[in-house]
Amino acid sequence: MSDFDPFRPFLTDWATTAGVSRRELAGPAYRRIFHGVHISAAVPDTLVVRARAAVLRAPAHCRLSHETAGQLWVPSWPSSSDVHLAFSRDVKSMGEGIKTHRFTYEMEKWTRHGLPVTGPAMTFIHLAVRFDLVGLVCFGDRLVARDAITPEELVSAVEAWEGHGRRAATAAARLVRARSESVPETQSRLLVVLAGLPEPVCNHPYLVGGIERYRLDLAWVEYKVALEYDGRWHDEPEQRQKDEARRKEMRDAGWIIIVIRAEHLYDFPDEVVREVADALRQRGCPVRVRATYQRWFQPRGKIA
Repeated sequence: MSDFDPFRPFLTDWATTAGVSRRELAGPAYRRIFHGVHISAAVPDTLVVRARAAVLRAPAHCRLSHETAGQLWVPSWPSSSDVHLAFSRDVKSMGEGIKTHRFTYEMEKWTRHGLPVTGPAMTFIHLAVRFDLVGLVCFGDRLVARDAITPEELVSAVEAWEGHGRRAATAAARLVRARSESVPETQSRLLVVLAGLPEPVCNHPYLVGGIERYRLDLAWVEYKVALEYDGRWHDEPEQRQKDEARRKEMRDAGWIIIVIRAEHLYDFPDEVVREVADALRQRGCPVRVRATYQRWFQPRGKIA
């Protein structure tokens, strides 16, 4: 074939037509992705490469779906070891490494990296039966952060959905917000909201003289209480110095700033809830903590 490109997934027949022998395909210059699909061994194994290879083997009406679509929409999202393909009709098993899903409804065709994929709302709905509430909201926040969909569009789509996963998808979609900048920020917000505390504002701009000076990860503006999540990059000496100066300025202005790290969020969630609740009460906000959050936020390693 004149357009044979060994650096993109190709079928065995394409290679042999282009003069590459089956023995050469089995050698070190190439690697097998799926049965009957190969690529140059020089090309790294990535999700897009595997997805392109799976689509090459599949009927034309397929859509990349579930965890595969999830990572195509949100590249930082954990992927499945399988490539997931959805169809609106029955298909034969496609072999190891490709997971097929058959649905009775027609799916809109979206594209990512030139590949057919389920849309952001449908991907969210499909994942509603695979993720828990917190995981699904985190995924929804990431979709919104990447401008794939708005919170309002997502809620509208899931409320119109009448199929499997509607209840879980609706509950999660109603908690999706704009302006969340990381998964730990979303998890921190959900921890306090599921504990029955008032919902904070995501990334509230702190203005000085009408100009944005800082942003607070989560803020109860009326009560001047803020919750900030510090990831590892905050350990850098220069960043730590900036954080300390910023927080001193805000505390001097009357704010209560609560700073948490991964170990607080994942190992001591009860203490985080207690500290935020105490700060809000101190500022005159009547709060009553619910234990609901403990279904999703248990200290790591605690099973009894």
